[in-house]
Amino acid sequence: MPDKRNRRITMSLLLLLAAASAGIYWIWNNPPFGKPLPIQSLISEQVTPASALMEAESTLEFTATPEDEAAIPADSAAEDAEVLPALPVQESAQAEGSQTLHQTEQPVEQAPCSAAEVMTVAVLGLDENEQTDAIRLMRLDFVEERISVVSIPRDFWVPIVDMQEHGIEYGRINSTYAYGEYLDGAGRGIESFAKNMQANFGVSFDHYLVLHFEDIEKYIDLIGGVDVTLDQPVFDRERRFSAGQHHFDGETAVLFMRMREGDSDFYRVRRQSLVLTAFYNKVMHELNLWQQIKLGVAIISDRSIQTYFSIKDAYALACLAGRIESEDVAFIEIPSDLYHPMTTNRGASVIIPHEGVAGFLQSVMDGSYAGGE
Repeated sequence: MPDKRNRRITMSLLLLLAAASAGIYWIWNNPPFGKPLPIQSLISEQVTPASALMEAESTLEFTATPEDEAAIPADSAAEDAEVLPALPVQESAQAEGSQTLHQTEQPVEQAPCSAAEVMTVAVLGLDENEQTDAIRLMRLDFVEERISVVSIPRDFWVPIVDMQEHGIEYGRINSTYAYGEYLDGAGRGIESFAKNMQANFGVSFDHYLVLHFEDIEKYIDLIGGVDVTLDQPVFDRERRFSAGQHHFDGETAVLFMRMREGDSDFYRVRRQSLVLTAFYNKVMHELNLWQQIKLGVAIISDRSIQTYFSIKDAYALACLAGRIESEDVAFIEIPSDLYHPMTTNRGASVIIPHEGVAGFLQSVMDGSYAGGE
């Protein structure tokens, strides 16, 4: 009788262990929140690219603004933010000692951080109206151990390919996420953004991270703020930051990132990069590996953040972060001669992308881009 009971207990424990192992395996390989994008169906859609606007400007009743840089008004949802700057290095593997004078030293080869050679990610920072105040596309190369981050101007004026039934044919690229959320339903914004990026510029991504600026504020506070050095004063109507060193808490950092007046969007993107690079540097140089992993897991499991990352993906990112130097991360901007500012017949300032924008973005995302900063 006791033997029979012991067998039952043993069997129950084995079943529990098997269930726990299956659960751990599922969590490791599957994002706890978010969902995969129907990338193939997006790629197959045939639509008019954004470059067609160059031929259609007269029908859109645009009037040109001065050719030099004009600040984009505050009523349009903001340009882009350097979300997730990149990551430092561990010491390269040491060569194995030779056993004879004639034996050459062979380096110990590290296993790649991910079974996938490349990961592509869209990072979107949202304002209170669900419009993308910051747009970044990232390419993480686990073979070459490099990261490329390209910013997309929020005011790119493009054909909106999935909202004709709602009477929307053209709009800013930064509005596509909000269109999806409000018109198609909660959680559909990323799909609308993906469709319009694929249709207009021929680029897609397999992972995404969508967060509000209040989330950025929260995580900056979580690590104790960031330190930023300004080469010159920065100001708008409401605030002024002097040249020199500053310690920003989350609220101040976000205000600094979102300043719109006093200069152009070009400088605004640079301010975003300053804060996010400072965040990255603090995470990578002042937190230990366990704290970094905990931070990554906290972000991807945060219900206020929409993401498609698994724990395995978070590990791959942390691994890559530990192997690369700052020079292995390229922050890339679309050349200014590939777009021009325009004003709509309703007085809104927008940016018209030229035909070369699609090829430029594709080169960054497929790894053939030869430039860089």
